[in-house]
Amino acid sequence: MATFRCLQSGNTVSFTYQHDIDSMKGHSGYVRVDQEETDTYQKPIVLARPQPVKKLGRPKKVANV
Repeated sequence: MATFRCLQSGNTVSFTYQHDIDSMKGHSGYVRVDQEETDTYQKPIVLARPQPVKKLGRPKKVANV
């Protein structure tokens, strides 16, 4: 499987058949992108306490006692 990136728009296209991969190698508008390069950066996970959610709107009416 090979992934190619369009030089003009930046969109990526993946091909599985060897015939399609060979035809895209000759195309000057696309560049082959290795999958290892795109997945090397992983965003670190930061765990934080959940913040309490404030209810929106007016408070309930309280009946006169």
